[in-house]
Amino acid sequence: MRELGLALLLCAGLNAGVYSLQGAPSVSSALRLREDGAVETAALFGLGMRRLAADLGLVRLLVYYGTDEAGVDERHGAPDMSQPQLYEGGGHYPELGPRARLILDIDPTFSYAALYAAGALAFNLNRPDEALELLKYALGRDPRNLQYAVYVGAIGFQRHGDAANVVRVLEPVLAFPDCPTMIKNVAAFLYLRLGRKEKSAALYREILATSRDESYRRVARRMLDELAARH
Repeated sequence: MRELGLALLLCAGLNAGVYSLQGAPSVSSALRLREDGAVETAALFGLGMRRLAADLGLVRLLVYYGTDEAGVDERHGAPDMSQPQLYEGGGHYPELGPRARLILDIDPTFSYAALYAAGALAFNLNRPDEALELLKYALGRDPRNLQYAVYVGAIGFQRHGDAANVVRVLEPVLAFPDCPTMIKNVAAFLYLRLGRKEKSAALYREILATSRDESYRRVARRMLDELAARH
């Protein structure tokens, strides 16, 4: 196994210059995806498996954001309806944006990583400015991606506490097959705040039926129970 790893690293080093000449990031960019998986990422990148390397980066980003920072993970709990903010979670996760940028360096068309990280920064971690910086970077890598522009608009309204316009801007995104469950959860919460209970319930039912993330499924079940109790 060690010999195989060394061979992969050798291939990565031999190929790094080729990809750099083609305008792609060098293998050192992949290595900066932190030490947790840098070897595998660099090897895949060097072998020409750019999308697979980006997939690995996304998996590690999700694991990073899914790891509790403070001992009690509050990010996926039910939103506090008495609070004025949209849906603020716990933790800081300083590497969230940088990790997403490095994934885009490997594969500029891999939009899910940027959309997921930007949504988490803006809506869960209440850091919309960082989210906008990430989206600006993503648009620089893939300027034709309309989803980025939609997110920029939604986050702009979120900064001003305009829940109605956040929902209005996000609604087209909800129909995308790769719409993150997190965004559906945010929209369901906002629908409820705006008194649009049927829309909220429909989204929570969709989350319950399609999401593989048990934390979001748990929130959806809880919110559907609360909605049913109000009738």
